[in-house]
Amino acid sequence: MAVIIGGLIVIWLGLGMGGAALRWLGIELHYPARLAAPMLLAVLETVLFLVFVPGTELLPETWGWPMAGGLVAAAWLINGAVSGLDWYRNRLVKEPPVTE
Repeated sequence: MAVIIGGLIVIWLGLGMGGAALRWLGIELHYPARLAAPMLLAVLETVLFLVFVPGTELLPETWGWPMAGGLVAAAWLINGAVSGLDWYRNRLVKEPPVTE
């Protein structure tokens, strides 16, 4: 359970700290970069989870790879949801033609 909670904390800290650091530095990402940033973070988290989780001493040996796979899936789901919600909020909506 500690591995799952720790993995979720890593995902949320990556998103939160990345956004906070950019705001603190006064950097505003353009629209495509705002969509790509969470996905690039998911790539980084995937590498970290696949390298470090299977070898941890907190899990039995048979649980390492399934737990790493679950955390990778969670990273892509959470980061993808953040990117998708940003796309949904900022998408261009075509206005219907005005008829009189």
